Amino acid sequence: MKEFIGQVDPEKTVLLFGAGASIPSGAPGVDALVKHFADKYDLDHELDLAEITFLAEKKTSRRKVITDLRRFFPHVKPKGGLLKIPRWRWKGIYTTNYDTLVEQAFERANKKCRVYSSNFDFHIDEEEFHCEFFKIHGTIDKDVSDGNQSRIILTVDDYDQTEDFREQLYDRMRGDLAGADLVIIGQSLSDPDMDALVKRAAKINANCLSPGQITLLIYTENQSRAQLQERKGLRVVFGGVDDFFSELAKRPPKVVSSLALQSDDVLTGTHILNSVVEVSEVSNGAEADVSSMFNGWPASHMEIEAGLTFERDISREIAKHFEEPGILSGVVLGAAGVGKSTAARQALQLLRRAGFRAWEHINEHTLSVSNWRKIAANLKEHELVGVLLVDEAHSHLHQLNELMDLLVADDNPHLKILAVSTKNNWIPRSRTPNFNRCGKDFWLSKLSSEEIDRLLNLIDRQPRIRELVEDSFSGFNKAERRRRLVHRCEADMFVCLKNIFASESFDDIILREFAGLDGGPQDIYKHVAAMETLGVRVHRQLAIRMLKIEPSRIASILESLDDIVEEYPIEKRHGIFGWKCRHGVISEIVTRYKFGDLEQIIALLDRVIDNISPSYDIEVRTLRELCNLDGGLSRIPEKKEQNRLLRRMISMAPGERVPRHRLIRNLIDQGEFEKAETEIRVFNYDFGSDGPVHRYKIKLMVARAARAPGLLDEDRIAILEQAQELASTGVARFPNNKSILSAYAELGLEYLRRTGSYSFFDAAMDELKAAEARLGDADITTMISRFERRAAGSEVDC
Repeated sequence: MKEFIGQVDPEKTVLLFGAGASIPSGAPGVDALVKHFADKYDLDHELDLAEITFLAEKKTSRRKVITDLRRFFPHVKPKGGLLKIPRWRWKGIYTTNYDTLVEQAFERANKKCRVYSSNFDFHIDEEEFHCEFFKIHGTIDKDVSDGNQSRIILTVDDYDQTEDFREQLYDRMRGDLAGADLVIIGQSLSDPDMDALVKRAAKINANCLSPGQITLLIYTENQSRAQLQERKGLRVVFGGVDDFFSELAKRPPKVVSSLALQSDDVLTGTHILNSVVEVSEVSNGAEADVSSMFNGWPASHMEIEAGLTFERDISREIAKHFEEPGILSGVVLGAAGVGKSTAARQALQLLRRAGFRAWEHINEHTLSVSNWRKIAANLKEHELVGVLLVDEAHSHLHQLNELMDLLVADDNPHLKILAVSTKNNWIPRSRTPNFNRCGKDFWLSKLSSEEIDRLLNLIDRQPRIRELVEDSFSGFNKAERRRRLVHRCEADMFVCLKNIFASESFDDIILREFAGLDGGPQDIYKHVAAMETLGVRVHRQLAIRMLKIEPSRIASILESLDDIVEEYPIEKRHGIFGWKCRHGVISEIVTRYKFGDLEQIIALLDRVIDNISPSYDIEVRTLRELCNLDGGLSRIPEKKEQNRLLRRMISMAPGERVPRHRLIRNLIDQGEFEKAETEIRVFNYDFGSDGPVHRYKIKLMVARAARAPGLLDEDRIAILEQAQELASTGVARFPNNKSILSAYAELGLEYLRRTGSYSFFDAAMDELKAAEARLGDADITTMISRFERRAAGSEVDC
């Protein structure tokens, strides 16, 4: 035992608990449960638990069987070794048990444990958590007999109905075991179920990247059976759950370098390091790579600090804006390829030099509101100012709204937020009025005359860049160079220096580069580019699943795609490494030529959904992005095909709301009113109503009044009057939701057409104008003008 304990590294160890791990804390063994159900329902004692409970349920009801099961668990509390589990940060914890002992242990330690007990738990959790806990057979406190979506996996029917969920957990275990060891605790060597479990674990381990050691921690010593397991390459250690955790607790703490021990007062009390980049730590200009930037990679803080970028006009405007008292935010908006990220990073560097603490959020992580509120408080306490850059800010808008409101409520302008997004993703969404009250928008488009001059000066000043563009300018004086750049910058988006200075089509440059690759790298490049364009958050494990890549080939593949596809860390602890192409515009070009046929796009989306593992937040985020306005589904004109893909997403992650919203909207647009109503009822049962679904209820009633065949005018008017009550309630519940306000106005227009009465329309306009004054949102001003023109009959209705 001591030798084994000396080799355990919790951050690289996955725990799998069997029934024996819970018995010391008072949980029943399987034999006790079988005996109880056999005796009570007069059934064969030779049946296993799944079979005997299935027959018991047939004799009575599920509710009675579950009630019987729960009688064994009311006073089960963690004892001994189980209480020590939260002391370490395990790579993953799995269990086949129903009890809540692990959850209770974390609660006692004041640490959050994220629990997965059904596929409804596959959604993005916006809270910080210490560990993830996967309950392969469900949890004792949630069952369908209670009206819950989760199911205690007890009977043979339960196993049949939850096969997909359990397979998804085993897929996650395969990912967790990459570069990690597995310790199975609480199984008996004589238990026939253990052999199946161990075989499954061994198969998963063998198929993962960098397989580790599997250890069986067995309470009852049996050397003969141990030898049978050891011949399979497993390690058997004799001891109980209390022995394991007690011995682990006796180990001396790891020696930590003095550098790691240095505290950061601003980050005290937070767990933010994995999801953020400290700008000062990535600003070494000596490490700048001008070639990558020239070819399309976004300018990093190193390139900016090395003076290898030309300053954009808005960068200094942003920095000056944030130095004003009381300012909390700035939002950089523009089309893809105009240099938004580089301009924002330039502003961040200016602020850093002015004494600000500067951070950049890693987009694949959930933005933690509680952590950033704590950092803001720490900044205020130490009389410091910080700025957080959030790229693709629309993906984190819910958290940004909440954080902005809290900073205003706390009267704390010591943390500033610099958000970057595209117009079509930012403007239509509902934002807190504090973005307008305590900040402003900065619009970025084509290069200005001053920026072109700075670009020419950069070329003259930097020999490394001059060498890369010399052929394009050979023979021209500075005036002629400038004249050609002006024409080029008016015609094209910026994207990269290679595009600006090229004498040929940017498409041809990218396609020639593609043609120069070997067949294998070509296939991977085009798939990564296409998935990225469709909204997929591509990462190593997903690529392995999707493209059937041998894990041992990863290093050589990335080497062959050097400077084309980059791998970067997202969550090292769980082996999540993202893959991305240089720029979204470049990915779009590759996709347009290599996946030009609609059937290819649909087939790719099907493959993505087939290979999604929704136990990873990054892959649930992919489902959301596919449903976005510019995501993959929007490329499919046929809504029937969209709906098929949406239903597949919903089946995989029913706890994720966005695909459900999109399906309801599509059904209304198609005139499938009964199906839309059914989806709304199911949504309300699962989650209760939210803002988007309330809007769809209004839209559904208006669509029925306008388009349902065979209704009398008086019935259509009655439906609109019911919709008005719903709209009025919606505005009261969600006063800042622009989409509900817009739906109310559409209702008013339809009522005006049917009755000639302006009453509903005027009420909607009053609400819109109140929101305009309250939010200061220019988009609402535009909406008001558009609706008033339509009401006056000066605009053709859509």
